[in-house]
Amino acid sequence: MESILEAIGNTPIVRLRRCAPGNGAELWVKLEYRNPTGSMKDRMARAMIEGAERDGLLAPGDTVVEYTGGSTGPALALVCRAKGYRCLIVMADCFTEERFQLIRALGGEVEETPSIHGRPKVTAEDIQAMVARAAELAAQPGHYGTDQFTNPYIIPDHRDRLGREIWEQTGGRVTAFCHGMGTGGSVMGVSDALRPHGVFIQAHEPASSAAISGGEQGPFLIQGWTGFVIPHWDAGRVDHLEPIEDDAAIEMTARLARDEGIFAGISTGANVVGAHRLAERLGPDAVIVTLAVDSGFKYLSVPPYGG
Repeated sequence: MESILEAIGNTPIVRLRRCAPGNGAELWVKLEYRNPTGSMKDRMARAMIEGAERDGLLAPGDTVVEYTGGSTGPALALVCRAKGYRCLIVMADCFTEERFQLIRALGGEVEETPSIHGRPKVTAEDIQAMVARAAELAAQPGHYGTDQFTNPYIIPDHRDRLGREIWEQTGGRVTAFCHGMGTGGSVMGVSDALRPHGVFIQAHEPASSAAISGGEQGPFLIQGWTGFVIPHWDAGRVDHLEPIEDDAAIEMTARLARDEGIFAGISTGANVVGAHRLAERLGPDAVIVTLAVDSGFKYLSVPPYGG
């Protein structure tokens, strides 16, 4: 490979055995933590930067600004340093310390914003404050805001890369895909790739802040999700929306590490909880794919690994 960026994507897919649905449905997990920074967000970061370059929106030496509490920060830091841009991340202090450390280790800079409840609980208000501050910074000369919630390059990239990989790796056998929503771009992009083949698409949101399905906003522990109605959300691309509880996500995250050797973050546990419910809905003949979104190394200070 000529660059670390060529190592992004083409991640392996693994069938669960000990954490499989009880009715015999197949459940496959795509190990997105095998991307260079340990997260599927490497895909999105590359798509946003290379899209901006194609459209002439970035100049050499520019500063790339983004808000994030999930894994977009380390991913953008990696992509920006590989391409020679400065990376400035806005992140609330409720997110795990490991994220701050990883961003800085990869050459990114962080502006920290105060949160409502503090670590580890996240609220939609925390995220919206980050968005507002990033917009202020991006308006400065020589700064470019990738703005992941509205970025136009994310959905097509997930359609053409992630969605295509899932179809090819399952030999076209996949019947359902489920995944939680941060920006929502991966759910929408994979839907565009797979739904024309008749694949059932299920999206996940935090049960304690299930704003998309009409609930009240509140704090939640599934870091990387948003808990509000995201701009990329399109109900026409999704067949079912499933709220996932914090406790169920944490319990499944621990099971995946202990019983399957899949050491992942809380959103991965949430994805597998949702996949089990989807298996009950679709029956024993279902072939379900979900994502191991990121590595557990960013969660060592919070449950189920610590805290």
